[in-house]
Amino acid sequence: MWRLIQLENGVTLLVQPMPHMRSVSVGVWAAAGSAGEPVELAGVSHFLEHMLFKGTATRTALEIASSMERVGGVLNAFTAREYTCYYAKSLDEHFSQAVELLADMYHNSLLAAQEFDREKNVIIEEINMYEDSPDDTVVDLLSSAMWPQHPYGRPIAGTVQSVQALTCEQLTAYYRHRYVPTATVVAVAGNIETPQAEETIRRYFAAAAQEKGDSPMCPPTRLADACAVYTHKDIEQTHVCLGLPGVSLDDGDYYPLRVLVNALGGGASSRLFQEVREKRGLSYSAYAFADSYKYGGNIIAYASTRPANVRQLIEVMAEQIAIVAQNGLNEEETNRSITQIKGNLFLSMESTSNVMNRLARTQLNLGRVVTAEETAEKLMAVTSQDIQRVCRRLLRPGNMFLAIVGPENCSMDVKTLF
Repeated sequence: MWRLIQLENGVTLLVQPMPHMRSVSVGVWAAAGSAGEPVELAGVSHFLEHMLFKGTATRTALEIASSMERVGGVLNAFTAREYTCYYAKSLDEHFSQAVELLADMYHNSLLAAQEFDREKNVIIEEINMYEDSPDDTVVDLLSSAMWPQHPYGRPIAGTVQSVQALTCEQLTAYYRHRYVPTATVVAVAGNIETPQAEETIRRYFAAAAQEKGDSPMCPPTRLADACAVYTHKDIEQTHVCLGLPGVSLDDGDYYPLRVLVNALGGGASSRLFQEVREKRGLSYSAYAFADSYKYGGNIIAYASTRPANVRQLIEVMAEQIAIVAQNGLNEEETNRSITQIKGNLFLSMESTSNVMNRLARTQLNLGRVVTAEETAEKLMAVTSQDIQRVCRRLLRPGNMFLAIVGPENCSMDVKTLF
């Protein structure tokens, strides 16, 4: 059973013992991601994530990199729209070492100007590498069209221009304002008892000065009007995304939408995969997913094909969305989708890393821990009638966005897609 412990300085500790495992995963989560960045600091959260690996008062960058590797563990980090996570996974016997390393990085990073200048080039190369992946860039292009006036529409890493404009002073100020105890969650899952985990976390995190950070993110007023956007790339295939408004994480339709989108494009038996790939042979990969954030979300369907087939591909994808919009899902399809999501959920909970992630993400996003059991219970309560309600609410004519990345555009009126 998991437990929440609030340290006196504001740090939130979450612990879930998993005594049948040999590993322990620990993550330090800052409530600081790309959605909370002002436009002039776009990409700063991701940049800061890189910088915390570049040296502390007692460790060089190489010593940080080798600390977990020498004991067979893993050390890494990632930045998302609404948080940044630094995590380590190791054998249970090395838990204290992992916590001390993460605390040193989180509290004592030097953020040296020389390292900042060098890492700026690394991040620009990372952005360039990402832009060479059209299946990723088409999703960002769609998001920018749907959220043109909000950070949800910006790439998490920023752009080459925004990263080039960042200064070390701006990054340091952001770090001091956002990486504070009241905006920090430490999550632990694995073969460790709660008292031992609490004692170790207190040793390395309780001394940080009590301080309240700022939370500058504002809810978007509305999505943009439906539109089509295109970016030219001299590549073999054309990559296509269709997008519709989704829901926020705490919306009452969150679980019915998950069931709906999974049936639409969540696996090899889904409608999109079967119609686009198996029946028509238009694409190797066709899928759909739903992104949900604190203040809204997207429904995104993706596929790619040769330029000569783009119009047909878009029409087939839109047709499948329109069929679901009109008819919903039948009971058998609803139950199959629920069972698939539930199975994937509980299989993922066999990993200490995934359990640690769930503890922290739900606490940060919703202000409470949502267990796998609670999620499964809410999924099992979804009915075909719930799906029909969500379809009427979200899958409406005139709400469709279209993004295309490839060698040729396909001029289409998105208002006529369904």
